[in-house]
Amino acid sequence: MNKTKLGISTNLMAALVFMLAIVTTFVSSDMSLALAFVLVVAYILWKEEDLWLKSCAVKSVAIVLVFMLLPFAFGFVNDIFEFLNFFLQFADFRLYDKFGIMAFIQNIVYVFEKLFLLLLAVKALKGQTVKIPVVDKMVAKHIQ
Repeated sequence: MNKTKLGISTNLMAALVFMLAIVTTFVSSDMSLALAFVLVVAYILWKEEDLWLKSCAVKSVAIVLVFMLLPFAFGFVNDIFEFLNFFLQFADFRLYDKFGIMAFIQNIVYVFEKLFLLLLAVKALKGQTVKIPVVDKMVAKHIQ
């Protein structure tokens, strides 16, 4: 089993990165947790030599960034409704999310993110990885 320069296993360090990603996204208002996530990822990328560990760190950052950007996409859907409603008000007709479908989808995505990061943490603890083709391709290209 490979060890980091801190003396702990690379599997445990990778699991720590994914768990910090979960905690960071749970409590996004607490900047100290986000800082801990950033510092651990920076340490891994700067000091550690294990490529698998580095790829796990980059994968966790990529996942957090993607799930941070998804609410903006949902916000655009609401903006499109408002834009269309501006023109439809003259016809005495309005579009709206009567059943709260967008909020429901946002909650499903939120739960999926947490479960996916938890799965990645468990797999990392076992020394395995979950293949994410787009991220894995980027990591293979840039980390050597």
